[in-house]
Amino acid sequence: MTEVMSAAVLAGLTPTVVPVEDADPELIAIGERYWAMAGFHPELGTPVWCERAADIDTLGWGGPLYVVAAGGVRAVVDRLCPECQQQLSLTSRTALADLVKGETPWCVACTDSLTTALETLNDPGRRAKRIAARARAAEQEALDTARTAWRDAQRHIMDARYQLAFSDTVPTASVSEMVAALALLRYAPSTTPISRVGAWLDPLHPDQRETVPLLGALVRAGLIRIHPTTPVTAMEWEPASFQDALDAADGDPESVGMSPGLTTQFFPLDSTFYAPFATSAGTGAQHLDTVLSERLAPEHLTAGQHDDLLTLARELIAEEALRYFITRLEELNLPAVTENHTERLSEAAYKVARHRPLGEIYNLAWRATRAAAESAQKNPRAPRINISTHAVNQFETHALRAVTEPAWPIKPFGEVAGCGLSAMTRTLFYTVLDRQPLGTSVTDVAQGLPQPAPEPAVPDADPGVEHESTTDSDDRLASLISRLHTNRRIWDPHSVLRCLETLEQTSAGMEYDVEQRVARRAIAHLKQMQERLAPVLDQHEVALAVIAATELLQHPVTGRDSGTTQTIGEVVRGELLAAVFQSLPEPSPER
Repeated sequence: MTEVMSAAVLAGLTPTVVPVEDADPELIAIGERYWAMAGFHPELGTPVWCERAADIDTLGWGGPLYVVAAGGVRAVVDRLCPECQQQLSLTSRTALADLVKGETPWCVACTDSLTTALETLNDPGRRAKRIAARARAAEQEALDTARTAWRDAQRHIMDARYQLAFSDTVPTASVSEMVAALALLRYAPSTTPISRVGAWLDPLHPDQRETVPLLGALVRAGLIRIHPTTPVTAMEWEPASFQDALDAADGDPESVGMSPGLTTQFFPLDSTFYAPFATSAGTGAQHLDTVLSERLAPEHLTAGQHDDLLTLARELIAEEALRYFITRLEELNLPAVTENHTERLSEAAYKVARHRPLGEIYNLAWRATRAAAESAQKNPRAPRINISTHAVNQFETHALRAVTEPAWPIKPFGEVAGCGLSAMTRTLFYTVLDRQPLGTSVTDVAQGLPQPAPEPAVPDADPGVEHESTTDSDDRLASLISRLHTNRRIWDPHSVLRCLETLEQTSAGMEYDVEQRVARRAIAHLKQMQERLAPVLDQHEVALAVIAATELLQHPVTGRDSGTTQTIGEVVRGELLAAVFQSLPEPSPER
């Protein structure tokens, strides 16, 4: 290194920054920052810069920083280029450092590599792409900002609607709802709050499809509430999403109204819940657990609740068996049961569940699926879908024999690895009944129940008050719907839809002097109502609404044999109720 130059000489080497004609303002700004000097080091004589090169953003222009700077400005000093003998324009900070050392670098115009890089930097096509990319980035930034504001608005609305609230009174509920709520408390990873129910390894209900309506029923019953930490994506909004709101605003983020509407619909498997009792989520869960355990004690249940308990036991045993059957098909790489055979499979499972314990039904399911797998090996050319049908046929045959031959010995299975019992099954048998779920049949449960508790007292009617006749048709219909709602777990809501479809297609049972088109038009109205309500109500509520709506069908019809006149609504209601009553379970065994 040469000796340090004098202060006067160094002052003459301070570059003068001159903007390049027609250069982009961004390039000029970058160049000015690049060449901004604070002076020279007093001892070393080296240049001291206002900013480090690493701190200067090239704003997406690409290439080395000294090239980008040269695209906007020229840093000239009072020296001549040794190549062209013109005033020296420095190519980079390094060139100035070399000049201070006594070396004479070439100017920008004489440095071929730099001029080539500048041609690339200023290429019109490249510039157009850069402008388009910046426009896209700005548009995306505006979208992200609007989407964030939309999500913040949703969060604010949810925080306002679902504030934590607690009470001391636990509302009454059906036996199945109480068992489901107790199962939530006992088997949730955490009760402060309860979240991700759909992600449990062993489900809440053996039929995962029933978990959604169950959680909805618990919220409606007031046993649990939606926690304010529930993700906004677990709720149904109007518009449904930010994208829908953006589409409605013709794609302009600034025109999107930041007032999303929160509906009453939600996605239970993605939601978060808490027990709204006592003084906090933790004490609320403890309080609800204590109350439900007390209410579900068999000696505290009425005769009707005993029937509900037996019905629930049968349902859980049957659904656990069906779940194992489906799991076995998957393990054996067999196709799923086709839709037209699921009803037979379900009927067989529910029929045998009344008489045999779950461990024995597991054995029957294992036999049926093993026979199907063996048949697939012996008949490799047979359609795969027929193999699963064969498994259903085998299970149906075994189930019928198990029902009709009580003495037929069946070796019970233990709990199946990879197909653990659902939380509701464990709660019902281990907690409520104190029985082994795999070795206890519905008959065993019925025989082990204590005497039912007396029904709640109903206040006597005031003899001085006139009451309408209890034979009034409106009262009878309201009373019937109320009873069906109270005992909704023991009848099949699908029976109503199936009956409507049958009536629409054949008008079976319409032994009245009425044109087919009148009957079918009335039934079509009910089906249309059912289809519109199905997405927002549970299946039992939809069925009850359809039955209640028959009162609105007032077209008169006359019986062909009896000569009595009725409305078409009364005729259809009779058919629907007959279908509902046929779906009721058989009477419980005597205790």
